This record gives sequence, structure tokens and C-alpha cells, in this order.
Amino acid sequence: RKKKNSDRDCNFCSGPGFSAGDQWGGRVLMSLFPGLQGLGTDEDSLIEIICSRTNQELQEINRVYKEMYKTDLEKDIISDTSGDFRKLMVALAKWAQDVTVLMILLCWLCTQDLYDAGVKRKGTDVPKWISIMTERSVCHLQKVFERYKSYSPYDMLESIKKEVKGDLENAFLNLVQCIQNKPLYFADRLYDSMKGKGTRDKVLIRIMVSRCEVDMLKIRSEFKKKYGKSLYYYIQQDTKGDYQKALLYLCGGDD
Repeated sequence: RKKKNSDRDCNFCSGPGFSAGDQWGGRVLMSLFPGLQGLGTDEDSLIEIICSRTNQELQEINRVYKEMYKTDLEKDIISDTSGDFRKLMVALAKWAQDVTVLMILLCWLCTQDLYDAGVKRKGTDVPKWISIMTERSVCHLQKVFERYKSYSPYDMLESIKKEVKGDLENAFLNLVQCIQNKPLYFADRLYDSMKGKGTRDKVLIRIMVSRCEVDMLKIRSEFKKKYGKSLYYYIQQDTKGDYQKALLYLCGGDD
């Protein structure tokens, strides 16, 4: 798909009349759109961005996406994905529009529904899982996942690994990890982007830019707690030059 109005795209985040929220939305969208462009979809980027954003951020992404590309994000997701993975991504993208009074739903009922639709039966009721995980608040789902342990011999992440595979498994795992502890989720993503030979620069840049003014201190804390050394240290070891300086600036300091 060819991008429209390239001059306007380049100036979108810096032009007059746009707020800091628009600038944030523009930065994320410049990362998101290539995930839906060209031959094949970058499912990993799509999953991270859609699964890890708050309701307010998803609203901004949907609005700015339509402004920039003259089409709905939901329509592009539908055209570039398939099956239950498509249903989950579309449901999450629409969540920002449909979320209302979700906390009134009973925690025990959702927990029972998750268990009945997965581990308890032969063959997973994927639409039921999608419905629960995209139509409930984060606070509500945190309690559901905690209570789930009393219903099932497996925790929620283990149940997902047993019940679904492929992109859908990856999406559910990312979503649950974000709900349980978002700073830890991003700490893990940052570590994975720098471990082994080579650096996954796209992932590293996207997370550092999009989280630097949101929860970077919490991410740094979770990173140090889990991996023994600071995020700052890992960036120093894995990058060089001006690229390194920029990332260290976004990191904000050593721990």
C-alpha cells in the first residue's frame, strides 16, 4: 500500500495546531503502519502496539491513523490478518470505542468462563477468550487472572500455551503479560531486543521512544530486578555512537 500525502505525513507531528498527544500518536503510528504495509504483516510489532496501549492511547492511535492514511486501522487489520488472530486484534483496536461500565462484571464469573472455555473442555472456545480479554478493564482482568489459579491446574499463561498456537498464542501471551505487569512486559521486550548477536533496533527504538515519558522508571526498576544489571548498562554494552547517546538519554540514568 502506498502512503498518501507524503509531505503532510512528514510534517504531521510538527505542524501547528497539534498537541503533545498528537505527537505521541504520530510517533507510534510511524512504527505501526509498516507492520501493515507491503508483503506480509509485521505481526510482532502489531501485537506489541495493540496489546500494550491504554484505552486513551488506542483512541488516539485510531484517530491519528485515520487522519494520516484516510482509512480505519480496523479495516487495515482486517485486510492484512486472518482467523482468530484477526478477531483478537480487531476486538482490541475497537476496545477504545466500545469500553463502558466494565467493572460491574463479576470477577468469579469471568474466571469461570475463561476456565470453561479453555482447559476444562476439549478444544478452546477462542471467541469467548477474545470477548473476555478485550471487553474487561485491566484492573478487573488482573483479579480474574489471580483468581484463575484456584480454578485451573495452570496459570493463565500456561493455559494459553497449552490451548492455542502461532500468532494467536503470541498475541494472548503479550496481552496477559501487559495486563499483569506492563513495566515488566516492556523490560522483557527490551532485554530480548538486545540479547544474543545483533540488536533488534526497531523494537528497542519504539519502546524507548514511546515509554520514556510514561513509565521508564518502572521499566528500569523491573529490568534491574529481573536481569541483575541496569537497562542503562545493557544499552551501553550493545550500542555505539550517537545512537547509544540518544538511547541513554531516553533511558534517563543508571540504576
